[in-house]
Amino acid sequence: MGKRIKAAMMGDITLYERIGSESGEPAEYFQRTLALTSEIFSHYDGLLFIMASGIAVRAVAPHVISKASDPAVLVMDECGKHCISLLSGHLGGANAWAREVASAIGADPVITTATDVHEKRAPDDIARQLMMRVYPLPALKPVNSLIAEGKSVCWFIDENVDGADSISFRLEEKGITAFPLKEIGNRKFDGSVIISDNTYRHDKPCVYLRPKNLFVGIGCKRGTPEKLIQDAYEQALAQCGVYGYQVASLASVDLKADEKGLLDFAFHKNLPIHFYKAEELRKITEDYNLDISKFVEKTIGVGNVCQSAALMESKKGKTVLPKTKFASATVAIARGLSGSSELDPDIRKK
Repeated sequence: MGKRIKAAMMGDITLYERIGSESGEPAEYFQRTLALTSEIFSHYDGLLFIMASGIAVRAVAPHVISKASDPAVLVMDECGKHCISLLSGHLGGANAWAREVASAIGADPVITTATDVHEKRAPDDIARQLMMRVYPLPALKPVNSLIAEGKSVCWFIDENVDGADSISFRLEEKGITAFPLKEIGNRKFDGSVIISDNTYRHDKPCVYLRPKNLFVGIGCKRGTPEKLIQDAYEQALAQCGVYGYQVASLASVDLKADEKGLLDFAFHKNLPIHFYKAEELRKITEDYNLDISKFVEKTIGVGNVCQSAALMESKKGKTVLPKTKFASATVAIARGLSGSSELDPDIRKK
């Protein structure tokens, strides 16, 4: 079953097979599910367990931290009849992934999230799709409860945010109408979802979606002209299907703090750029088990500049685009985790 799913799905997929149950396909082998889960839980965007759900629950339970950071977890029976979204249904994308896997092999997707079963659009699901950040995370539950109960939850957008028209259009495509934030006092509702970089006081349940939530790490050769850096940046955004207005800041290693092409690019994009010490980036590289270049590591002391810098800048968020090579530059993109208040001061600085 694992072999079938891997063949049918897109993406960078690793197949783990228990010793004694080998399929003959290239795979990593393990003996105990609990030990394997402990080793790989934080290394993947999603984990699919093909086994009894009770085993999967016991395996992931000690490692579950937050819906903002936990990977999507699915469980499927060995005959491929049911594909269950078990953990991180919205922010982690498990619900969407369960439908995708089920469709690929003819299984029934099993979704238990209240908003989904009532066929309502939840703000955390929209946040994942548009790569926004939910803030504050505890405010999500009462708003989603109102949505599931069929109460009136209004969406508002701050017209001063970069890309407001584009965001409104993308919401309309998903069946959501966002009213101008200035109209909030004229409308009646039980709860609200506000797209803004600022925070306001309300007497009703409210959750914010922060649109500036992408952090771009850049590495480049000495003397790389601004034009090549800009080309690499734009190609990286296009590869992910994201927009420039979503980018909060840039980052690189401190040895590039005097790199004229990089500084000019940041200036003309009106984006803050932060430089980190090689030892800081090296620790991120080790913690996240990132791919490294031995040559770069020998030259500047860290083997992966762009991806480690993007993760550092996002306050240890999640990778959207891993280290990608372009002409004379490497680019990586990370997104901030929902609920993080640490990222707000960086956004306000701009």
